Amino acid sequence: MIYLQNYVFPLPSNIYVFCCYYVHNYYSHVIFFGFFVMVMMVVAWYCYGNSFKFDVKRSDSRMVELFLQIMVINFLVLMAGPGFWLIQYQGRMFRDSELTLKAIGHQWYWSYEYGDSGKLCFDSFMKPLDELNFGEFRLFDVDNRCVLPMMTNIGLYCTSSDVIHSFAIPSCFVKIDALNGLLTKVSLSFSCLGLFYGQCSEICGSGHSFMPIVMEVTSMECWKGWSLGFLLE
Repeated sequence: MIYLQNYVFPLPSNIYVFCCYYVHNYYSHVIFFGFFVMVMMVVAWYCYGNSFKFDVKRSDSRMVELFLQIMVINFLVLMAGPGFWLIQYQGRMFRDSELTLKAIGHQWYWSYEYGDSGKLCFDSFMKPLDELNFGEFRLFDVDNRCVLPMMTNIGLYCTSSDVIHSFAIPSCFVKIDALNGLLTKVSLSFSCLGLFYGQCSEICGSGHSFMPIVMEVTSMECWKGWSLGFLLE
């Protein structure tokens, strides 16, 4: 059976997306409650609208208008508050990043650059079928995996050298567009070890389905050894 990788955590694996998850749930509840109230008002008006007689001479109701204005203001504050908090939290996460990773999309492979110096960089191509080892996945494994340390605040920057790509790892709740001439960013912090598979999620040409992504999350000690060995090669 061929299937996509399931979510590896009951909740998102990185801290920033974890916050987005709860803000999304908050907005969903607020929108559902507002929609429910609106439907109930329409049903009540349809069923009982002709049962009441109003005095047309008394059309001034400032208390009702004031009450409705206060309700609208409170609703807007409830909607905007979590969004402002999330923007500030995202800014703090990027300011305190311990590691910077830049993913560059090409037709049809990915390049990775660690840090600001650009010394630790490599290309990542899909492995052809005749080079796959036992246990590796067809169309999903690559020759050079993107290795990242666990429990580290990582700033991920995405861009493209040609057309629009999309850096997506569904099992980690990560999807970020890669645009030519523009840096898009997201903050990552993995809470467990493992291999995480993804693909380009934007139709970018004939080789669109041959742009896999493999992130290997290890301990900090293993990551330091890997990066040192890579630089010494």
